[in-house]
Amino acid sequence: MSIIVIQAVVSALSVPTEMDNINVHLKTGEVVSVTQREWKKGKTFSDHQSFVFIRKSEKKVIKKEEIDYIRYESYKTHSKTANFMEEYAKIQDLSLESKQYYHSKKMKKAKLSKAMAVGSLCAGVVINPFIFIVTPIPISQAIVRKIKVDKQFCLTGKAWKELKKNRKEKIKSYKLPTV
Repeated sequence: MSIIVIQAVVSALSVPTEMDNINVHLKTGEVVSVTQREWKKGKTFSDHQSFVFIRKSEKKVIKKEEIDYIRYESYKTHSKTANFMEEYAKIQDLSLESKQYYHSKKMKKAKLSKAMAVGSLCAGVVINPFIFIVTPIPISQAIVRKIKVDKQFCLTGKAWKELKKNRKEKIKSYKLPTV
């Protein structure tokens, strides 16, 4: 019973990486990588003329006219912040790899939740009916995740392994530059 609850909690968590940052490309050629947390803290200080983010308790300001374009590497970050960032600069389209990674990973998590749901149902029937108390958790996770997946972007097998490997290398290549 506890393994089902632990799986539900762990699969709901995600650790942000440098790929989840908002990359602000300046006209000087410099790239400023801003985390969602830094952006959220500075969002209240931003206006139509300047983009503000908080890094190490300091306000960092980028004037709107200095920004060339904004680029995302993460589907999740794009969906959460793109509508706010459009007022500062043109946002480049997400790469195909970003969409494939997001939807493939979501599909893998949905399949794991589905397996846990089936396991908890079987355990409830065979071992202990009290397990039925936690059975709705993986069932609801599996359903919600499966609905959000766009199957045209899902990869499996060697293609998925290659994409994961490339993504890990790309994460290592990103560094958080200071402004």
